[in-house]
Amino acid sequence: MRRLAIALALLALAGGAAQAQNWFGVRSGYPLGVTLHYGIPGGAFDYRFSGRVVSVRGDTRVGFGVDALRTLGVDGDLRGYAGGGPAVEVGGGDAVLDVHALAGGAFRFRELGLDPLAVFAEISLGGQISLGGRSGNTRVPTLGAAIGVDWYF
Repeated sequence: MRRLAIALALLALAGGAAQAQNWFGVRSGYPLGVTLHYGIPGGAFDYRFSGRVVSVRGDTRVGFGVDALRTLGVDGDLRGYAGGGPAVEVGGGDAVLDVHALAGGAFRFRELGLDPLAVFAEISLGGQISLGGRSGNTRVPTLGAAIGVDWYF
């Protein structure tokens, strides 16, 4: 709960300083689940706050995460990025800390006149540690993949 309060405080502070290109999006992938996220542009990094529901090996968990993302390059409407961050998931009788790195690419539809819309794909590599003592939920490494849609405003 303390981490959630800190993340929300950072969201409020960064949101006040942000200009016009915040974004909201949805993604899904492997492991099976759905994530809603809100992004805030920063100086060296953009920050993405996520809430998710995921199903892993028969357990359904609800979680909250924060990623720091850095643009690696832009070519027209295509942007490559990398980053990572932590997430906490609760469910199935356990709490799990997930720490991951990610790389992805996003395509904005500016040239088609759909400036606010983007699609993206990303992969992740990380590890999960059980905080509640279920050793089966501690896994290193973990792999993930996602596709999604973002709406910039």
